[in-house]
Amino acid sequence: MKRDRSRELFEQACGLIPGGVNSPVRAFGHVGGTPVYFASASGSGVMDVDGNRYVDFCQSWGPLILGHSREEVVAAVQEAAPRGLSYGAVHGGEVTLARMILDGFPQFDRVRA
Repeated sequence: MKRDRSRELFEQACGLIPGGVNSPVRAFGHVGGTPVYFASASGSGVMDVDGNRYVDFCQSWGPLILGHSREEVVAAVQEAAPRGLSYGAVHGGEVTLARMILDGFPQFDRVRA
């Protein structure tokens, strides 16, 4: 499996980012090797910068339960983006999401989403 471009990017990152990564969870200093740099994703698959394809079993630890780049999700994000991507404060979308979750789980009376 070819990984030359990932190695190049990691070498550059090490000169710019402590440990070469933006999360201690992804640090490679103590486990050896270099991280794989991804370029794109669709459905359950991801492609790295060297053209290798993988099955993504993590799906961002749950939030991507429908897979990467699903058409309906992309459309919803594009509709929401002009209103702002992250507030760091409460907003009406939280109420909408809480109602949707509780509608799916009638045995619950509250949710922290």
